[in-house]
Amino acid sequence: MMDGVCEDDLCWLQLDDYRMLLIKNVDPSRITPYLRQCQVISAEDEEQLFNDPALVVRRRKVGALLDILQRTGVKGYTAFLESLELDYPQLYSRITGKEPNKTFSILIDTAGESGLTQFLMSELSRLQRALQDERRRRQQACAVANEQEVWSRQQKLRDRELRKLTERIHKVREERERLNEEVKQLRDHNYSLMADINTLSQEKSNAQLANRDLQIEVERLKHTVVRAESQTRLLRRRTLRPLQQEKQEVKKEEKQETQQEQTQQQQQESPALPQMNLLTTVFRLRKDLHRAEEQRTRYLDEKEELELRCAQLKGDIRMYRQRNKQTLRQLEEVIRERDKALSSRAEQQEEARQLLQEKDQYREQVRQITEQSDKLELLLLRTQGEELQLRTRLRRLTCNTHQVTRKKVMNVSMEEEETDGSVTSKSRPNFFYRRFALIK
Repeated sequence: MMDGVCEDDLCWLQLDDYRMLLIKNVDPSRITPYLRQCQVISAEDEEQLFNDPALVVRRRKVGALLDILQRTGVKGYTAFLESLELDYPQLYSRITGKEPNKTFSILIDTAGESGLTQFLMSELSRLQRALQDERRRRQQACAVANEQEVWSRQQKLRDRELRKLTERIHKVREERERLNEEVKQLRDHNYSLMADINTLSQEKSNAQLANRDLQIEVERLKHTVVRAESQTRLLRRRTLRPLQQEKQEVKKEEKQETQQEQTQQQQQESPALPQMNLLTTVFRLRKDLHRAEEQRTRYLDEKEELELRCAQLKGDIRMYRQRNKQTLRQLEEVIRERDKALSSRAEQQEEARQLLQEKDQYREQVRQITEQSDKLELLLLRTQGEELQLRTRLRRLTCNTHQVTRKKVMNVSMEEEETDGSVTSKSRPNFFYRRFALIK
């Protein structure tokens, strides 16, 4: 009894040196089935190990399992090493310094070959389930990777869409800036044209005013010439009239002398008193006649002066009428030229407006075509994204179909193997061991 106790303590003391390594690397859920088959732990121990709230952490579970196995002595030690040999061969080699040979002596001694077969079958099922889980996880990882690839492609497509939209916005901004520059240039050109038109109009108005001033000066000179001619005629008449009066007076004096001589002769021939009366009457009548002639000549002179003044006034009136006519004619010409300039300006503005409308229409057509092209490119990118999604969905459905088919085939094969194993377990107990060794 003392030797057994010493052997148990010695085994577990040797294993305590690797306790931290075991706690760090061993998973209790992998080795507990084999330990249950070896009957070194009970169902209560397993339930306590996995359901105790104080043993939530895996390392605490490994420590508790080692404490439970330590109470079983050498049997627990051997079963634990065989479980390590089965599930953790590298760790087994490190602890014992031996290569694993998978003898399973404790299991065969405890449960016999049927227990070993049952254990191997359960391990095979577990490994197949683990393999299926691994394949499922791999398929899920592939599906996730495909989804990530599709998502990355969609993100690339969205990035391309954003780049297209950004380029479109940049082009629209450049077009707007270019149009603003063109509008400024056209506005400046219009202002320069308006300034040139105003300058030309001012020069034309100045030329017309100078022409009108020259015409007025010509009319004034003509009027001056006419007035000088009339004054010359008047002076000529005034200088000729005294000579005519002197001649008439000389003729009158000669007539008076002849008459006096005749009267003297008559007085000498006739009585004196009646002749004197007649002479006085004749003299008086002659004086009246002379006075009347003087008044007549004066009235004639006044008439001539009035006629000259009337002619001068008529000339002034004619000159002013001509000047007014010329002014009205010039105003009509200015109005016609203004109307012509306004009409030409309106035509130019209408032509410019039509050209701008055509330009705007062409720009609108170009913009619509560009937008349609961008929409088609975006539609193409979205169609490519939808195609990728459909391919991914089809691949996922295909994977799921293959997985379901593989599960069905594996379930059928497992059922057949279990049936065959139950029939041939007595005749060939080492078959599952070899198959298990091949799987490992």
